[in-house]
Amino acid sequence: MTYNTIDQQKINRESFLDGLRIAATCAVVFLHTVTGVRDITDMSFYPLEDKVFLVARDLVTWCVPMFLIISGYLFLRSDRKIGFWTMLWKYCRRILFALFLFGVPFACLEQIATERTFRFGMIGESVLMICMGESWSHMWYLYLILALYLVTPALKYLLERCPRWLLYLVLAVLVIWGSIIPFMEKLENTYYPLVLPDSSIYLFYYLCGYLFAEKSIERNVSVDLDKGSKVPAMRSGITLTVLAATVLILVGMVVSRLVGNYSVQMAYNYPFTVLLSLSLFYLTREAAAWRSTKKAGSGQKAPTGIMTGISSLCFAVYLIHPLFVNIAYKLLHVTPLDFPIGVSLPLFFAVILGLSLSLAWGLRRIPGMAKYVL
Repeated sequence: MTYNTIDQQKINRESFLDGLRIAATCAVVFLHTVTGVRDITDMSFYPLEDKVFLVARDLVTWCVPMFLIISGYLFLRSDRKIGFWTMLWKYCRRILFALFLFGVPFACLEQIATERTFRFGMIGESVLMICMGESWSHMWYLYLILALYLVTPALKYLLERCPRWLLYLVLAVLVIWGSIIPFMEKLENTYYPLVLPDSSIYLFYYLCGYLFAEKSIERNVSVDLDKGSKVPAMRSGITLTVLAATVLILVGMVVSRLVGNYSVQMAYNYPFTVLLSLSLFYLTREAAAWRSTKKAGSGQKAPTGIMTGISSLCFAVYLIHPLFVNIAYKLLHVTPLDFPIGVSLPLFFAVILGLSLSLAWGLRRIPGMAKYVL
């Protein structure tokens, strides 16, 4: 394998992850554009709009699972060596800086909105709130990713030594008792013993990222052996099957909300969200591999500058977009429900996303922010 081949694979891999990260960031902004309305409104007065909101939420809730899969793909992979101190000093430090630099002002704004005044004591109270995990709701993800980063070295140690069948068994336990059985509880309105907490599904996504990475590594190692074999054809068949299943899941999600009185609502452990998240990652990875083959055959290189640039803004966009959601909904008291929903919802999303991208771009130009925080 030549240096140029390795470099080209790296470019394509990063482009594939950048695209997923950008799509997931757009999806999470759209998700909060929707849920921000439902959190402050009695939706019983808007039955049609509520159905639209539920459909929209179902279709984009794969966003947070996608972030976790990407993280597992990058950090748990066997060909990347990361020690505990590197993880702590480089990655955990970044999350902690983001928590306090953004979480404290957000918590302070929440207190100002509640008390309708400002006290200097609010700053100290806001710091305490962050230490206790109390800030704007979207900040929960930072606590989650911080916990996953802290256990990553231990997970890598275990994954290097445990057989693959044991990992599959762990994943089966996590998805059955952390997703399927909780779904059955809500669907049948009954109780099952030994149900795992909802948060267990986050470890499932993180470990699935590791599996995707290992499969990619194994495929790169065996790429020369596959020439002339039936393996590429088998992959094409699997990809088409996954694509068909993904379309069915999406259609099923829409129909389930529009027909009948189906009312089950779950977080990121919704079984259909689990399937959709994994299938979208798989399909995007396969599309990137196919594109890589086409580019390699033609001698062209994939343009990645724009994708990489936009992707670098994603973390900042995630942190700040609720600011514009709250300004519109809680300060200006304007929501998509004040206008025809078919026009207003995409418009609100576009404005919030555009403002968030602009502010994210500006924040990254502050000295030290891009390197240590964003």
